[in-house]
Amino acid sequence: MKLCLLHSKPILLTLLPRQVFTVCLVYEINKGKVSPWHPYFLHLPRSYSILAAFGELETQALQVDYAIWAAQKAVTKAKYEWEQAFIRMKELKLKPPLLTFKAWIWATGTNWNRLLL
Repeated sequence: MKLCLLHSKPILLTLLPRQVFTVCLVYEINKGKVSPWHPYFLHLPRSYSILAAFGELETQALQVDYAIWAAQKAVTKAKYEWEQAFIRMKELKLKPPLLTFKAWIWATGTNWNRLLL
């Protein structure tokens, strides 16, 4: 099974390994029911409580300056990594909802959550 066709898309090699892993996850989800991973994907959480997913309200609720800075930094870093990967994801012809920053945050959270298990 070829998860992400990395061998045919050498431009993906310009991404960090975690970005490639996230792109591959989104690519596989893009396949829908055809993916052998589809039953597994149905059981994944729909959201994660990671700093990069925090909105302004959640960030300000942290109250401590350093915690607020860390949350803002996490969002900035996630957006930067998403922007780097966005062109590559478009090249893979992913469905528009999977190209969003929200989808990227979810996929990143899924990767981190699975790596920690």
